[in-house]
Formats: sequence, C-alpha cells, structure tokens
Amino acid sequence: MDVREALQIGELANSTVVAGHGGVGRPITSIEVMEVPEVISWVTPGILVMTTFYSIRHDERKQVEIVRTLIDKEAAGIVIKLGRFVDSIPIEMIAIANEKGFPIIIIPKSVSYINVLTPLYEKLYEEKQLVESENNPFSEFESKSYASLSEALDEINDIVGSPVYIEDMEGALMYSSKNFLPNGWRKSDALFAKPVYPSYPEVIEDWKTSLVTRDRTILKIEGFRDCLILPLVSNQQVFATIHIPYVERLHSIHMSSSQLKTLIAKLNELFMNEQLYLQKKRIEHLEHLEEFSSRGQEEAEYFVIRFQANWTEKLISSSPYLLDPSCLVLKELHGLLNDPLSNRSIIVFEKYYHFYAVVQCSSDEYSIIVEQLRKRMNEVYDDLFVAAGPLLGHSRLLDDAIRLVDKTMEIGRKLRKDETFYTYDKLGIYEILIGLTADEHVQSYADTLLSPLLQSATKELLDTLQMYLNENGNVTKTSEKLFIHRRTLTYRLQKIQELLNVNMDDAEIRFILQFCLKIKQLSG
Repeated sequence: MDVREALQIGELANSTVVAGHGGVGRPITSIEVMEVPEVISWVTPGILVMTTFYSIRHDERKQVEIVRTLIDKEAAGIVIKLGRFVDSIPIEMIAIANEKGFPIIIIPKSVSYINVLTPLYEKLYEEKQLVESENNPFSEFESKSYASLSEALDEINDIVGSPVYIEDMEGALMYSSKNFLPNGWRKSDALFAKPVYPSYPEVIEDWKTSLVTRDRTILKIEGFRDCLILPLVSNQQVFATIHIPYVERLHSIHMSSSQLKTLIAKLNELFMNEQLYLQKKRIEHLEHLEEFSSRGQEEAEYFVIRFQANWTEKLISSSPYLLDPSCLVLKELHGLLNDPLSNRSIIVFEKYYHFYAVVQCSSDEYSIIVEQLRKRMNEVYDDLFVAAGPLLGHSRLLDDAIRLVDKTMEIGRKLRKDETFYTYDKLGIYEILIGLTADEHVQSYADTLLSPLLQSATKELLDTLQMYLNENGNVTKTSEKLFIHRRTLTYRLQKIQELLNVNMDDAEIRFILQFCLKIKQLSG
C-alpha cells in the first residue's frame, strides 16, 4: 500500500494533501500516532505518522524539524489533525515537503484516529499476509493433506533441497525423508540409529529446556554442515526434534517465526495422528492374531517369523505417553515384508518386546517364500536377524510355532554367528541336541571320545577336526579354509586319528565325531 491508496481508504478519504503531492507513491509499511517531539529513535522507513502536534503546538520550529527528520528517515508521510491544537501549518514546512516530495495530509478535527487507523491497519495486515504467503516456501505444504508423516517429510525435502529427519530426545532416529544425507554426527538412517558425535547427549540435554520456548536453533559442529533444529513440543516438554541440514537452497530460504511455527504445528499434528494410527493398527493385528489362533482350522497352513536386532528392542524413556517405539518397529517390519509378501495374509505382532509375523501359505509355496524373505532381508538390513519356523497346519499350534521359532533364533545366533537368516529345517535338530546336553551319559561319552583333543594345550587339532567335518571330509576345501598346505592338513588328520584311535575314512565315525563336537559346542 502506498500513500495514494491509503487516501482512498476509510475516513482518510476525507483528508486533503496540502504539500508533497509528488510523493503520494511512497510505500507505507507501518502507521504510528506521534504526540512526543522525539522521533529519531523510533521512526523507520515507510512509516506514516499521525499527529495533532499537541506537545509542540506553540513551537513551529520544532514542527518543521520533525518533518525534516521524517524526510531524512524516509517516512511515507505525515497526517496532521488541524483545528484541535494547531490551526495552520508553517510555510517553511510546506516548502520543504514540496521540495522533497513528502506528503503532508490534513484531516479535520472531527475525524477520529480510530476511524482512520482501523481500516489502514487491516489493509496493511492483509498485504503482509499476502507477502508472507508469496514468500513462504511452505504455503502449499501447509494446505495439503498427507497420508503419512514420511510423505510430509519427503515434501519438505523437495522444498528445501535437504533431507529431513526426526529424532527422539535420546537422539534415536524415528523418521527420515527419502534422501538421507550422512553428516558429522549422524552416519545412518536406520530406525533408532544413534548419532556418533561424542558430545551429542549434552546438546540434547540443552535442547530439552532451551527449545521449549524457541521455534528453532542451529546445531553447529566445527568442520561439519550446520543443521536447523525445530522442536516438537507437548505439555511444555520437547519430545522430539526435527533436523534439516543446511544445503545451498536452504540458505536462500527465509523462514519467519510465524512460518516456522505453522510448519512445526503441522508436523506435530501429523506425528500425533500417526502415533494414534499405528497404535490402532497394532490393536487390529492383535485382534486378527487372536481370531486366527482361536478359529481352530485344520487347513490353516502357516509359519512364524521372528525378528531380532538392536533397533527392535529400542525403548524410549523420555516421553512414553507420546512415543510408542514398538509401533514404529511394527511399521518398519510390515514395510519390509510387504514387498516379497504383498499378496499374502500377514499378521505382524509383538509379544514380550519380541517381534513376530504369521505368514499364511501352502506347503508348495513355503520354500519359495522363505527364500524370497532371505533375499529381501539381506538387501535391506545387515543387522537384522530373522528366523523362519516350520510350516504348520493348525492354527491352534500357534504357541508351539512361536516356541519353535524362538528356539531357531536362539540356536542360530549361537551357532551361526556369521549368518543373519535362520530356518527351522536346518536348525531344528539342534533343539534335540540341546536337550541331550543335559544327559550326563551323553556328556561323558563326548568327553571320553574327544578327551585327547580337549586336553591339548592348543585348539589347533580340535579346530582342524571341526573344519574337516564341516567340509564333509574334503581335504582340499579344508586346507583352503584353514590357510594351510595340504600336506600339513594330512599330517594333522593323521595325528587326530592316532590320538582318538579312530578311522576317519569311516562315515559312521565322522558322524559320531560331529555329534560329539556339537554336544560340546552346545554345552558351552
């Protein structure tokens, strides 16, 4: 709005421009009523001043000086109410105003300030809102609806050209946009991954108090990219933080406090809504599980999957009434299973902080599905351990299915430490072997047979025997795995046969030795 437009609004339309007609195009950025002679400290460019000259009604020199100051400060103009305290305007003031193109506007004493100011303030507010909307990169974002919080973060990512992620108040990652950018304090975008910067816990403690009343802060770590930090607050408690690392485009985007507050409020609402939605989905899955286990169908062919990783056992202690980490784990696992098993009936559930999935399939499909799962899990996570139980044919056996897959996970983690995917068909026999480890006769038999190797000062011969049996008696493969010459291996095998007084060319002897070794391994 400029002076010319203002002269058409409200009761200012009843005013008269008595000087400075050439300056009616001056923009108006604010309006103030002045009744004190000291204006230098508060006048800003674009201000339109209204006055009666009450405090200087007898001092024309001071009146002229004020107009000079307003011109020097690039004010928009001055509105003077005549007939109340002053009846005329100094000739020198009019001359200066005409020379500088500074509008002097006269309103009659019958016009009240409120009738002039109110419509002008409304017009300025409308213009300010319009400008903020035009300059607000998030204006479209704020008006859109999103199916998930992740979708909203991806949208912000596109707007600012920078990844966006959300951490809890322990630094654990809960959400991340599609284009994660590793930095000096965060290397991974895995669920619940923690920052690697040593002093980060101290930074978080500061945010817990400082961000309660602030709409932003900047994380600065020397040598690394700065990061814009926005708080998510509930009941005067910061329960999570939004992170936007600075990239070139973000530096060029101006975000006012009001814009940031609107953005934070939108994300806060999406976060809460998603938490409620995920809790509802968890309850639905538990209801489906109860229905499945109680229907007692003989032909309900299915198997159970068990998942285990550090991030599946994450517990958030900072705001338990707001954050439910198990819901995020269930969401993550369901997403992992959705690709290979998109056309399957899947129930993902939690039991005593352990996470499982029930997958329904036929016996013909079981091995194919298990292999698809193996490939999918290896592609996505290298720290996620997965155990697949046997195919069962009765829904009432669900408790047994869970027990079997738990045992498969336990044995796999213990015996196959270089693997992350375990199946019952390969490890189920070990449940029987574990039971045999409690039998003193079995233990005595294994100790007696292996005693010469167990009492050796080194484990060289014992490890050699184990590798030889693992490679099915193949000397070439065994020597390669042990990184020794074939002749060295032959010598060791001969030494083992002499100590144990056995013939390892006999398949039955190799079976017995393998059995005894497994008993000792499981006993440890």
